[in-house]
Amino acid sequence: MRWSSRLMGLASMVVVARLLSPDDFGIFAITTALIGLFEVFTDIGADLSIIRHPDPQRKHYDTAWTFRLILTTAAALIILAASPLVIEIYADERYQPIMLMMAVSVFVGGLANIGIVDFRKNLEFHKDFNYNFLVQLFGVLATLIGAFFFRSYWALVLGVLVRSFVSVLLSYYMHPYRPKISLAARHELFSFSFWIMIRSVSQYAGATGDRLIIGAFFAEKITGLYAIAGSLATMAVFELLNPIGRALLPGLAAKHGDARWESENLKKIFSVTSSIAMISGVLLSALAAPVIELIYGNGFIDGAPILSILAISAALNGLTQPVGQYFVVLGKTKDLAVLYIFEGVVSLLSAYLMALYGFDIIAISWARVVIMLLGLFRLLYLLRLTKNITGLDIVSAWTRPVVAGVAMYAVLFALGQHFSFWPALYLTLGVPIGFMVYGLVSLLLWRLFGCPAGIEAILINRFYANRVEAG
Repeated sequence: MRWSSRLMGLASMVVVARLLSPDDFGIFAITTALIGLFEVFTDIGADLSIIRHPDPQRKHYDTAWTFRLILTTAAALIILAASPLVIEIYADERYQPIMLMMAVSVFVGGLANIGIVDFRKNLEFHKDFNYNFLVQLFGVLATLIGAFFFRSYWALVLGVLVRSFVSVLLSYYMHPYRPKISLAARHELFSFSFWIMIRSVSQYAGATGDRLIIGAFFAEKITGLYAIAGSLATMAVFELLNPIGRALLPGLAAKHGDARWESENLKKIFSVTSSIAMISGVLLSALAAPVIELIYGNGFIDGAPILSILAISAALNGLTQPVGQYFVVLGKTKDLAVLYIFEGVVSLLSAYLMALYGFDIIAISWARVVIMLLGLFRLLYLLRLTKNITGLDIVSAWTRPVVAGVAMYAVLFALGQHFSFWPALYLTLGVPIGFMVYGLVSLLLWRLFGCPAGIEAILINRFYANRVEAG
C-alpha cells in the first residue's frame, strides 16, 4: 500500500516538478506546515485507542469519532482566523486563499468514518490497501491535472482537497459503520488520547515545524528545497518502516502480556527495523544528487546537500520506530510524549537561534542530526520502564546495521568521486553496490558476534526453507 502510494506520488512529481518552480514548492511547504501546526492538535489517536482496546464497543467508536470531529472543526476555524496574521508575518497575500482551501480540507477530513479502523484492528490489510490506494490515486490525478492547467502551487492544493473528499466518501462506501455524535466513553479515552495528541504535536514540531522558521528567515526557494529534501528523506526511510509499524501495533497488542514471546521477538524486531532504516537512509544520503536530479530535475539540484544530511537524520530517527508502537501498547503514552516534547522544543529552538544568528541551511540541517542523536540517548533512558527488553539489547541490535551503514556510505562516497558527473550511471551502479557492501559487512559482523537472532538469521533461514520447498 505504502509503496504503491509513493510510487504514484513520485511518478507524478517527475512531471509536476518540471511544470512548477522551487518557489511554488516553498509557498506550499510553508502553508502545509502552518496547517499542520493546527491540524496536529486533532490527532488524538482515535484509531490507536480502538486498536489497543481489548473489546471496543459502539460508545468507543462514536466517542473517538466525535472527539476528532470537534477538534477538526475547531482547527479549521482557527486556520481561517489566523490567515491575516500569516499574511502579515510572511508579507504575501497569496497565503490567504490557500489557507481557506486547506481549512476546508481539514474540516472535511474530520468527517471520515471511524469504522475503517477495523481494517487494521482485524488485520484486514487488503481492505486497508484498497482504501488508501484509491485515496492516493485520486489525489495524484488531481495534482497532475492541476499542474497542467494552473502551472502553480494550486495544483498541490487541489491534490490535498481531492484526497480529503475522496477519503470521506470511500470510508462510508467501504465500511457499513455509521458513527453518531456521542461522548459516552470520554473518560476512558481522554487520558490516552490527550497524551497521543501531545506526542503528535511534539513530533510535528520536531519533524516539520522548523519549516515555518526557515520560511521566515530564508527565501521561498530555500524553504522549498528544504521541504523537498525532508519529504524525500522521510519517504525513503519511513515508507519502508511504516508498513511494519502499521502491522506491528495490532500484532504487539495481540501478544501483550506474553513475556516469553516479547523477550524472544522484540530484539528481532529492532534488528529488522534498524537494518531497513540504515540501508534506506544511508543509501539515499550517498546518492542524494542523482536521486534529486532524477525526480525533480536539474533546477532543484541545490537541494542535494540538504537531502544528504536529512537522510542521515531520518535513518537515526528510524532506529527508534518500534519503540513508539511498543510504548503505546504498554500504555506509556505520557512517557513517549515527553521524549517527543524534548525533541520538538530543541528542534524549533535550534532552528530559530541558528537562523537568527546567520547560520545557513546546511548548518541547520546538521543540527537535526545532532538532535536525533540526543533523542536516542533519551530513548534508552526511557527503556528502564520496560521489562522484556533493555537498552543494552537495543544497542546490540543497532550495532551491526550502523557499522554496515557506515561502510556502505564510505564505498559509495569513494565511487561518487569518479562517477558523480554521470548521475544516471552513478545511481545505476550505486544502488546494487551499496546493497552488496551492506549485506557483506552485516553478514561478517553477524558471524563475528556468534550468529545472534536478527535479520540475518531470519533471511538465511527463509532462504534455506525456500530451497527445501523447491526440492
